[in-house]
Amino acid sequence: MSEVKKEELIKAAKELNDVLGLDPQIKTGKKVTEKELSEQILEAAELILPEDDISDETMRVIKLLKDESVEEEDEEEVDTESEPEEDDDEVEEEEVEDEEDDDEVEEEEVEDEEDDDEVEEEEVEDEEDDDDEDDDEEDVEETEEQDELELEEEKPAEKSKVKAKPTPPSTGVRVTRIGAATLVIKRAKNPMTVEDWVKRTDELYVKEGGKPNLKESRYAVNVAVKVLEAYGLIEVTGDKVSKLE
Repeated sequence: MSEVKKEELIKAAKELNDVLGLDPQIKTGKKVTEKELSEQILEAAELILPEDDISDETMRVIKLLKDESVEEEDEEEVDTESEPEEDDDEVEEEEVEDEEDDDEVEEEEVEDEEDDDEVEEEEVEDEEDDDDEDDDEEDVEETEEQDELELEEEKPAEKSKVKAKPTPPSTGVRVTRIGAATLVIKRAKNPMTVEDWVKRTDELYVKEGGKPNLKESRYAVNVAVKVLEAYGLIEVTGDKVSKLE
């Protein structure tokens, strides 16, 4: 299994942030572990389009990470499938012990039958005692309910002391970029290309108070495609996207 250095992971992450316009971007600080970098790079790799200009070095890092992920899954499957086998001698000893246990169980069953007769007699006596106790409990419950009603009538109505929380200040942008992508496909009456979807998303986002950025809009559209297609709300055929009714 080839090992990828952290410096190579950071370099690949920065290139993906820049070329794909990721939002949020892959973090490359000192506190980020190699495992976190690898996972985020593999997630971003799913968004790469044929027209994206990605360097051979970054594609090599992505390929190595994918190979490592497959090898780890194979190792887990091998560990799960291997099970220890029992020796024949141990199995024979267990069968002898089971036969001895069966004899003991038969003796215990005879004793249990005798005990059951005694328990039935005790249950009859307990049922007679329970009837007397139930009558006393009903009288106590009626008295408690009357006391609670009298206390509730004496209590004055309390005014609500809950204060309304202040509304946080507006950022000026009325919709997220992914939200804009969703609105565009929702309002579409005819099939459109992915690039047309990206442009309309960017225009709507700017109209709602945001800043223009086609790379970020393309990323938002890619996310929307994955989610909406998974839920069967759209159909993607080549570069055409159609809304399913």
